[in-house]
Amino acid sequence: MEFEGSADWRKVVEFHGHVCPGLATGYRLAKAALAALGYQDPEEGDLVTIAESDRCTIDPFQIVLGCTIGKGKLYINSTGKQAFTVGCRNSGRAVRVIQLPYKYSAESDELTRRVMSGKVSDDEYRRYKSEREARIREIMTAPDEALLKVEPVTVVLPEKEMIYNSPCCEYCGEQVMEPWTRLREGKIACVACAVTVTR
Repeated sequence: MEFEGSADWRKVVEFHGHVCPGLATGYRLAKAALAALGYQDPEEGDLVTIAESDRCTIDPFQIVLGCTIGKGKLYINSTGKQAFTVGCRNSGRAVRVIQLPYKYSAESDELTRRVMSGKVSDDEYRRYKSEREARIREIMTAPDEALLKVEPVTVVLPEKEMIYNSPCCEYCGEQVMEPWTRLREGKIACVACAVTVTR
């Protein structure tokens, strides 16, 4: 398959640690968002992702779009949906990309539950792996319109991450970013060392 030779797909798989339908879906969604915003390379725009899921689908957005939490470009607002808003700070344009509904058969759902519980025969496990691989191929080769939907949206993107001073807590000695400091008896305290007021 063509996608198996793709450099960015290989990076996504290496980062995530295994191949699964969720990873394949996230990869397709991330690529669709990038194309909808008119970029081939995410470095062209200052992209930000607001994820509505914290499952496998989120990882391709970190690799394909370079939107990571550490860079202040990935925010999680979990709604349990396979939906992601990707916006460009440079242009102000944004899109929301979602996975279209897909229903596994009752037999497939039951087999997955049995595999996750560790109570399957070798034959059942082989069938599970075969069905899973077929679904991944289906996701990776389906036309966009059969798999996902992309819509332009208006959204206020989070501001760029600020750099804060990091004084030491005068109680435990650990550094803490200034917005998370408190005063305790006139001394700088981290949240963990600050006195909790109860009534």
